[in-house]
Parts: sequence; C-alpha cells; structure tokens
Amino acid sequence: MKSFKIMTAAVLMVAAAIVAPPPAQAMMKLGNYDLLTNRYDRPASASWFWYVRNCWPDKQPDCVHVAARPRRAFYRYYEGSAQLVNGRYTMTVDVVDGLICPDNRRLPTRETYSWDEVSLAGTIESHYSVGCFNGPPGMQFWTFALVRL
Repeated sequence: MKSFKIMTAAVLMVAAAIVAPPPAQAMMKLGNYDLLTNRYDRPASASWFWYVRNCWPDKQPDCVHVAARPRRAFYRYYEGSAQLVNGRYTMTVDVVDGLICPDNRRLPTRETYSWDEVSLAGTIESHYSVGCFNGPPGMQFWTFALVRL
C-alpha cells in the first residue's frame, strides 16, 4: 500500500510538471531579435529586426520599448512600448507604409503586435482607414515569431 501511495504521488508530480506552464519571466531578454512573419509574399523583399530595451525613464518590469528597423532601404522605421499583461506583450504603433497596394503605393496603418512572453510567437492586426484604390477600411492579420540574434 505504501508503494502505491508513493507511485501515485510520483505520477501526480510528473503530470503537474508536464501540464503546468514554465515559470514566468520578469520580462523578455533585452537585445536584438529577428521578426519572422508570413506577412509578405516575397520574404526576401521585406525584413525587420527589433531592438528591445527597457522602457525609459521608469524601467517598469512589465514594459519593453521596441525599435523596429528595416533591412531594406525602402521601408520605414516604427517603434513603440509593449506592456506585459497575463503573459502577453501588446504594442500598438502607427506604420506609415503598413498597407502595400498592388500598384506599389503604400498607405498608413495602425498595427497591434501581441506576443507570448515565453515562446515569443505572436500576431499582427493591421487596421487601415482607407484601402487601396480608395477602397473601404479594413483589417489584415498575420502571425510572427521573434528569434534572438
């Protein structure tokens, strides 16, 4: 009977370790990240990296500042602060060239990036008030992953 109790306790501990999420970090590691996304039909034509640092001047433990830099000269910079709430960072930024039209015109968007603090996988919601060729307002959705450089 004693060995049955020990075996049951061991099985429950292993199950708890498998099911329980990993311990939360105070914040994501600061530094440079590759932004990998399915947003562009030609990934080689568009590529960004993020420089992630503490929010300034208060250095809140649940806030990081993201400076996004394009690797191609014809794209624009964007940056903003991301807040950590319930294990997810969320950042909303205005991107002057966020919507790329078939005729290669670029229109402004308001984009919300949301990503998991541990896996660094996330989503992008891109809202625009005027579509290509004076089309109606709309929203586009993509996924992304951050890979530490």
